[in-house]
Amino acid sequence: MNSSNIEFTRYQPEYGLELVKMWRQSFQEAMNLEKHNRFEELEGQLDYFSSIDLQSILVAIDQSNSRIVAFRVLNSSELDHLYVDVDYQGLGLGSALLDGAKQNSPEGLELYTFQKNLRAQQFYESHGFFEVQRGFADSSTNPWAKSKEDLADIKYRWVPDEHLSDI
Repeated sequence: MNSSNIEFTRYQPEYGLELVKMWRQSFQEAMNLEKHNRFEELEGQLDYFSSIDLQSILVAIDQSNSRIVAFRVLNSSELDHLYVDVDYQGLGLGSALLDGAKQNSPEGLELYTFQKNLRAQQFYESHGFFEVQRGFADSSTNPWAKSKEDLADIKYRWVPDEHLSDI
């Protein structure tokens, strides 16, 4: 895999199914979950993408095989999602998507990640994010959770150096 073959583009509805499958695989890997693609869950996640502003979604496509390999959802100063295909992790795609989000949010960014996802915590902390709160994600949007501990999350914040004194 070569990151020079990657093109970043805005989301199109026809990317939906492939994007959701990649998202699920990446999430399942990060959270150490059973690998599956149950239709009812796929359908709900496809509905999610049709319900948000398509301009908030940026995808990375490997031009050598037309495969969606990463995406982010950025709503103003909140990074709602950032996922990279498990086969493409470590190539700098997540960093590129995150750097672009920072440029589009000059006052700072906030995001949530699960406490179980140690790799995501290390990634965000290595990019200047710091923990501001611990809590629990909404159980109604997390059907995979088997216990309250599965829902434990961390809120992170990043602020540009010139705004650090405002904290």
